[in-house]
Amino acid sequence: MKSRLILLGLIIMGIALFPILYNFIVIRSRIYYIIDYDVPNLNREEIIQKIETFNYTENLNNYFEGFGELKSYVDKEFVLYLQSQIEDDTDIQWVLFYEHYLRYFFVAENHSELYLTYNNKTIFQLKDNNNQSLFSVENFDWDDIAWYLNFTQLPYVYNDNATILMNNAIFVEIRLESGYICGNLCGLWYSINQFIVLSSELDVLMLIIPHTGMVVA
Repeated sequence: MKSRLILLGLIIMGIALFPILYNFIVIRSRIYYIIDYDVPNLNREEIIQKIETFNYTENLNNYFEGFGELKSYVDKEFVLYLQSQIEDDTDIQWVLFYEHYLRYFFVAENHSELYLTYNNKTIFQLKDNNNQSLFSVENFDWDDIAWYLNFTQLPYVYNDNATILMNNAIFVEIRLESGYICGNLCGLWYSINQFIVLSSELDVLMLIIPHTGMVVA
């Protein structure tokens, strides 16, 4: 009888401890963030700060609103907000397939020559000196693109389009992915890509953001 009570106690304890152990061993590995900067440049911090503190809402053409607290562009404030949401996610989860993550990649490359095709109303394409496309508007719907051109340093183009050479430029690609999944009960997947060109003096010459991707379940 005593052994049965001990066994029953162990079973009850195991059932009670299972959610805690499962959260500690499995769920915690699915709650994470990756923030990675690949900027092989002497002006690393200046490049990052220039882009992450850029005034997107004032400068973007065809700017589209975000979704509640989720922005339609990436800046430092937004990355810190998503990071804090994950850091504060410490409650025990009762859903077996819970997941909460942020993946943020900031990659900068130096280019001796870049070729930008654009007009006064949009950006069409960006190629390097090997004729490799770094970005093409053909991959996205026209109405789903927010963009910025620095016409204080770029010439106006009144015809269909023109291609100009930009010397000693810095090409930056930002990719952000965030997800919040609680099994079959709910889910939110969110992604943004941004493409930016800086001059050698770190002025923003071009910026383009395809439409933010989001799926809610």
